[in-house]
Amino acid sequence: MAVVPNRFLREGRELPSELEEQRLRIEDIARNKYGLDFFETIFEMCTYEEINMIASYGGFPTRYPHWRFGMEYLQMQTSYEYGLSKIYEMVINTNPSYAYLMDCNLMVDQKLVMGHVFAHVDFFKNNLWFRHTNRRMLDQMANHATVVRTHMDKEGVGRVEQFIDLVLSIDNLIDPHLPHIRRGEAATAAFDASASRLRPQSPPPKPRRTRIECRPKTIWTSTSTRPSTSRSRSASGSKSSSACAPSRTSRCATCSASCSSTRRSLVGNATSSPS
Repeated sequence: MAVVPNRFLREGRELPSELEEQRLRIEDIARNKYGLDFFETIFEMCTYEEINMIASYGGFPTRYPHWRFGMEYLQMQTSYEYGLSKIYEMVINTNPSYAYLMDCNLMVDQKLVMGHVFAHVDFFKNNLWFRHTNRRMLDQMANHATVVRTHMDKEGVGRVEQFIDLVLSIDNLIDPHLPHIRRGEAATAAFDASASRLRPQSPPPKPRRTRIECRPKTIWTSTSTRPSTSRSRSASGSKSSSACAPSRTSRCATCSASCSSTRRSLVGNATSSPS
């Protein structure tokens, strides 16, 4: 009894003849019966090593060299070998779209996956969210990989990888919605107006406190007409002048009762002093 291999016979990554017939039939049903509108879709067959490699590159066959991709490849490879995960298909949002099938899947799995891929590509083409997608991202990523390899040859692998590590550390800070935002003058003005309304209002300024100072006042006696800086005595034996010192009372700032009491005590001492 002959053993039937669980892999499709094929050359390279082309679909085998039995799968190509099913692809044409499924594509006709998707277009004419269900009205799907999708880009041209190119299917490729991959081994589980190849499809894990493409998946570790983020779903793209060509990327710049970096140790992170190798780490993700080993994780996917181990998970598949232990039966913890399995990739049935991958599809790239380009024009034409590329889809990868695993060659060890059964025929019923491949037919189901191909119908699922056509629905994916219809969504990619007609959804507003994916309208601004770069449909030639495979070429762009291949160009980026060439630039990085050129810098590695010039500057050294370790130095370039260290720089890439620093860049990838802030990768999650990039706004993924930025390519889809259209900001004109009117939109910018509306955004600034709404931001000003949402900005917290500053608290009202506190009232300023005015400091009231009590200046020393000259106490005039009945025998003097102008203040005297000397300690001369009048004919009646009283001091010619006297001042209310603010340092003698703590309530002199209001010039009220405390200042009056200080004034009376000063006058009393001046009249009772010996001649």
